[in-house]
Amino acid sequence: MKQLVGLLLFSFISLSAWSQNMKISGTVYDTSGTTPLPDAIAMAVRIKDSVLLDYALTDAQGKFSLSKVPIDTFTLVISHFRFDDKSYYIFGSQENLEINIPNVRLSFKTKELAEVVVYANKNPIYFRGDTLVYVADSFKVGQNAVVEDLLKKLPGITVDADGKIKAQGKEISKVFVDGDEFFGTDPTIATKNLGASGVETVEVYEKKNENAAEGEDETIQIMDLKLKEEAKKGYFGRVSGASDFTQFYEGELLFNRFNGTQKLAVFVLASNTPRSQFDWGDINKFGLDEENGYSQNEDGDWMQKGSNMSGNGVPQTLRAGIYFSDKVGKKKKTKVGFNYSYLNYQLNALSQSYSQYFLTDTSYYSADSTRTLSKNESHTANFTIFSQIDSLTTLEIKPSFQFSNGSTTVSDYSHYLTENALASRSNTISKGTNSDGLSASSEINFTRNFKKDRRSLTLQHKFNYENNTTDGTLLSENLYYLGSTINDTTNQLKNNKNTNHVETVKATYYEPLTKKWKLETEYMFEYSTNAQSKETRNILSTTLTEIDSNFTNSFETTRYQHRVGLAAIYESRKHTVSIGTRARTIQIDNYNIYTATSITQNITNILPRLSYTFKPSKTSHLSARYNTSSMQPSVNSLQPIPDNTNPNRVQIGNPDLKPTYSHRIGMNYNSWNAVTNRNIWSGANFNYTNNAMVDSTVFDADGRQFVKTVNADGNLWTNVYVGSGIGLYKKILEINPGFNASYNKSISYINSLKNERSTFGFNVNFGINFNLDSLSLSTYSSFGRTSPSSTINSSTNQPYTTQEHQVYFSWTLPFWHITLKSDATYTVNGQRSDGYNLNYFIWNASIDKAFLKTENFIISLQGNDMLNQNIIAQRSVSSNIITDYKTKIISRYFLVKMTYKFNNKKEKEEDNDWN
Repeated sequence: MKQLVGLLLFSFISLSAWSQNMKISGTVYDTSGTTPLPDAIAMAVRIKDSVLLDYALTDAQGKFSLSKVPIDTFTLVISHFRFDDKSYYIFGSQENLEINIPNVRLSFKTKELAEVVVYANKNPIYFRGDTLVYVADSFKVGQNAVVEDLLKKLPGITVDADGKIKAQGKEISKVFVDGDEFFGTDPTIATKNLGASGVETVEVYEKKNENAAEGEDETIQIMDLKLKEEAKKGYFGRVSGASDFTQFYEGELLFNRFNGTQKLAVFVLASNTPRSQFDWGDINKFGLDEENGYSQNEDGDWMQKGSNMSGNGVPQTLRAGIYFSDKVGKKKKTKVGFNYSYLNYQLNALSQSYSQYFLTDTSYYSADSTRTLSKNESHTANFTIFSQIDSLTTLEIKPSFQFSNGSTTVSDYSHYLTENALASRSNTISKGTNSDGLSASSEINFTRNFKKDRRSLTLQHKFNYENNTTDGTLLSENLYYLGSTINDTTNQLKNNKNTNHVETVKATYYEPLTKKWKLETEYMFEYSTNAQSKETRNILSTTLTEIDSNFTNSFETTRYQHRVGLAAIYESRKHTVSIGTRARTIQIDNYNIYTATSITQNITNILPRLSYTFKPSKTSHLSARYNTSSMQPSVNSLQPIPDNTNPNRVQIGNPDLKPTYSHRIGMNYNSWNAVTNRNIWSGANFNYTNNAMVDSTVFDADGRQFVKTVNADGNLWTNVYVGSGIGLYKKILEINPGFNASYNKSISYINSLKNERSTFGFNVNFGINFNLDSLSLSTYSSFGRTSPSSTINSSTNQPYTTQEHQVYFSWTLPFWHITLKSDATYTVNGQRSDGYNLNYFIWNASIDKAFLKTENFIISLQGNDMLNQNIIAQRSVSSNIITDYKTKIISRYFLVKMTYKFNNKKEKEEDNDWN
C-alpha cells in the first residue's frame, strides 16, 4: 500500500509540474540592431497542431513578454508589417522555463534572408545531413543503465528480446562505437555491456553494403555510438558474478580504456543459464553455418542440427575477447585495429516431436525423441589497417582468421505408426562427429577520388579459404513390426574433407555526366575451387572395416566468373534513381574423381536492377527497388552420391542441377515526427524464382525418405508489413500497433508427383509503453494464424494459431536505491496435435539494491521462470509433413548477483541521479 501511495503521489507531483507555464521575453530591433521596433507581434504556435498558445505586441522599447505558454515544443514567430518574419524553435522543459532573447533583428522584406535559429538548452533529436542524431543525455534512464536500456527510450527505435535493433522498422545491421566495429560483427557486445553514461550521441544512417550478395539490398542500416570526450580518457568497466550456490552461475567482466585515439577493451562472459544462448549476432560472428552444425529453417530462424529446436537444453558458455585500435603516424592518418574472440560452447538438449506424413493415398506418423550433446570451440582474430594516403586516396586492408573444433553426439529414437495407428517400425540412431576447421580471409580496398567532383575509382580484392575435416560414426538399428521380421543394422565410420578457395577482383568507376547524373561502370572476376571427399567404411568387427562404395566419392569443382555492370544514377536533394544491369558468364567444371567423369556448365545471365528513393522531407523516406539474382548449386547438391547421415532421410546429389534465377521487388515507406514522437513504417516484398532448387522425395514402404534436389519453376514469396509508434501525453505514453502478412508457394515432388504447397499467415500485434523518469511499464500482445495447403493431400490443410502476451515493469524507488523489475510472457498454442497445444506462462523478476555513495555496487536477487513452466513449443509445415515440437528447457532458478561498476573518476556510473 505504501508503494502504491508513493507512486500516486509521485505521479501527482509530476503532473502538477507539467501544468507550469513558461515565460518568453525579448526585445525586437530593426535591421541595424539599434532601433527598437514597437507594434511587432510575438506569437507562440504549438508545432504538433498549429494551435496559438499566446501572443503579445512589443511596446515602445520593442519589448514583449509571453507568460501563458505551457511547457511544450513550439515556434516563436516575430512579425512586423515592414519586415520579414523571424522564427525560433523552442523546446520547453522543466529546466528551461524562462527564456529571454535580448536582440531580435528583423530584416527588410526586400532582403531574402531565410534564417531560422533554434533556441533551447539542447535539441534531443536532430538531423545532420542524412544522419539521425539522438542526444543521449536528453533521455533519462535508470541507474547502472547500459546502452540497450538507452536505445529502448529513443523514439522510433525498438530492441527485441534477443537484442536485435530496428530503427523505423528497418533492422540495424551493424553497431559501431566511435565509427569502429566493437568485437567483430556482434552488436550486442556493445549494447548489452557499454554503460549509457559514456554515450554522447546515438547516430543512425545508411551505408553501402560492400559485401552484398546478388539480390541483397545494396545499403545497410548503421548505428554509431559516439562517446563523450571524458569517456575517451581514462577507463571504465564492470565486473559481476551470480550463482544459486548449487547448479547455475553467471559471471562477466568488461573493461574499457580510452586515451585519445587509442582504445582498448576486454570482455569475459561465463554462464550456464539461458543468457549464454547464441543471439542473432553470434551466427555471423562465430560462423555458425551449416558446416558448423547450424541451419536455417523456412522462416529464416537458426536451428541446431540434431536438435529440433533452437535455444533448448542446458547450455554452458565461455566467451572472451580483446579489442584494440589506434591512429598512428605523424599526422595520425593511419588507423590500425585488432580484435580477438574466443568461444567455448556446450549444449545438452532433449527434444520431442510428432510428425504426420501425407501421401496421395495414405498417411503415417512418427514420434521422435532426440538427445544432443555438443561442444564447440573457436578462436577468431580480425585485423584492420586504414590509411588516408592523401586527401583523395585511401587504402584499407582487413585480414581475418578462425580456428574451430567441435564434437556432437546424437541419440535419436523414432517410432513409426501406420494410418491406423499400428506400430510399423522403430529406429534407433547413435552418431558422433568430431570436426576441425580453419578459415582465412582478406579484403583490400583502394579508393581514389579525383579532383573532378564525384569522379572516383575503387579497386577491391577478396580472398577466402576454408578447410574443414569431420570424422564420425553412425550406428542405426531398425526393428520391424509388420510384414518383414528381418531387422537391419548400419554400423559405419565416416570421414569428410572439404576445401574451398575463392579469389575475387573488382573495379568500380564513377564518372559524373551532369550535376545530378553520374555513370557507374563495374568489372568483376571471380575464381574458385572446391574439393570435397566423402569416405564411408562399414565396420565388420572391432579390427576390420571395408569401403562402402555407395557412400564414398571425391568431387572437385572449378568456377570462373566474369561480370560487367553499367548503371546510370540520378541524385538530387529529394530523388535518387539508379537504372542498370549486370551481365555475366560463368563456367563451372565438375570432376568426379571416382568415376573419372566431367560435367561442364556454361551459364550466361543478364541481371537488371532498378531503384528509386524519394525523400519529401528529412523525416520521411519512400523507396522502391527491383533486382535480379542467380544462385549456383553447392557442391553438396551436385555430388552424385547418397548421404545417409540421417538414415531416415537419405540425401542424393544431382550433378545436372541448373542455377536459379530470381526476381525481387521491394517497397518501403518511413515517416517520423520528432516533435510529436509519432512514426510509421511500412513495406512490401515479392520474390519469384525460376529453376528453384527443390526436393524430390521418394518414400519407401517403411517410411524412409530418399531426397534428391531438382529444379522447378513457380516458387514465390511475398509479404507486407506496417507498424507505428504514437506518442501521447507529452511522450509519457506510447502505443505501437502493427500488422504483417505473408504468402509463399513452393514446388516439390512426392513419389514423382508434383506437389504445390502454399502458406498464408498473418500476425497482428499491439504494444503500450508508459515511461516516467523512474517508472517504466510496457505491454505487448500478438496473435498469429498460419494456413498451409498442399495439392498432394488435403489433409495437410490444417491451420494453427499462436498468441503471445508480454508485460514488462521497472520501477526505481524514490528511496533506498532499490529497483524492481519484472517481465512475464504468456504463450497460447492452438490447433496443434494432441499433447502439443501447450499454453505456458513465463514470469521473471528481480530486485536490485545499490550501495556506496556512487551507487556503483549493486546486489540483486533474480528469479527465472518463477512458476516453473518453461518449455518451447513450435509447429513446422513442409511439403507433405506437419511436425509439432516441444522441448523442456532450463526452468525455475534463483540467482544472487553482485555487480561492481568502476571508472577512473570514482563517479557514479549512470546517466541521471534520481535522488
